Amino acid sequence: MSSSMTDQPMPETASKPPPGITGTGLSAGAGFWAILLPVVAVLATVPLLSGGYATVLLIEVMIFGILATGLNFLLGHMGYVSFCQGAFLGCGAYFTAVATLFWGWPVWAAMAAAVAAAGLVALLIGMFVMRTRSIQFLLITLAFGEMFHTAAIKVRATGGDDGMRGIPRLDLSALGLEARDDSVFFVVVLVVFAAAMIALKLLTVSRFGRIVAGIRESETRMRSLGYETWGYRVAAFAVAGLFGGLAGALWAQYARFVNPELMTWQISGEALLMVIIGGTRNFFGPFLGALFFVLAKAWLATVTDAYLIVFGLLFVLVVAFLEGGISGLLGRFLRLGRRQAGRIGGEA
Repeated sequence: MSSSMTDQPMPETASKPPPGITGTGLSAGAGFWAILLPVVAVLATVPLLSGGYATVLLIEVMIFGILATGLNFLLGHMGYVSFCQGAFLGCGAYFTAVATLFWGWPVWAAMAAAVAAAGLVALLIGMFVMRTRSIQFLLITLAFGEMFHTAAIKVRATGGDDGMRGIPRLDLSALGLEARDDSVFFVVVLVVFAAAMIALKLLTVSRFGRIVAGIRESETRMRSLGYETWGYRVAAFAVAGLFGGLAGALWAQYARFVNPELMTWQISGEALLMVIIGGTRNFFGPFLGALFFVLAKAWLATVTDAYLIVFGLLFVLVVAFLEGGISGLLGRFLRLGRRQAGRIGGEA
């Protein structure tokens, strides 16, 4: 990395992050902790208060929340729409399956290596796709995603269309726990989810995150100040890949099965829908989108097989009428409530 990327003073554009991403370091986030801790506390009560089905659904919500939040670092924080997130999910899932079933690795080591592998794949792809813009970028990421999907179908060693079964979960026997129990695995996913949210938040408020935000606001200005913007854009693409790989490693253990369908453009499209429905300019927006998408999909599946048509219509309505997605709507309600409370207090 050239010295110009580290020695230049921070431009005003990059020092003013997007709405919902403010400050620097752990202290940035009084609001972040005020949301994350209650969310984790509420989620932690689910296995105790609900049946197994609710536990399973919220495992999916957290896994897709990681996937969508990673994608939002690219979309909301830098403004690039990618259809490659499904490929990174699949890379993480397949690497975990191969490392545990074929090579006999411990699951924790397979997970770590799967995240690194997905990040490396994203880095290599990013070095190519980040030379394109706009619709060309979207289409070329779609092409790469379909290439990975086709490769997964053709490789017979990993089962081709049939995929791979019997993927183990983390061995927690030293703690006297059995991760094959969905309630125990729920706690594992919850811990990883919380750690992933903290790591990504710290990244967004770091110097690197502020530079990426500055590139979104005005790449020309950032270049004029001496920043090698292409390198930062590639790194941001790799970040999305890392979190996609982490989601894939968890998914492989959750489902105990992987197949090429994890890498289809529909999975990437669903991740994109989660981000947009939840809100791109709020850190927890993608998680809200994942929560809404997974729960609504589960309910609609009991009503109709054409749930994608419903989500397509919903996507149009959100883009047309709901600025900022679900998180934007909640934010407007909160601001309205504060104003109303202020008026009542003033009148009193």
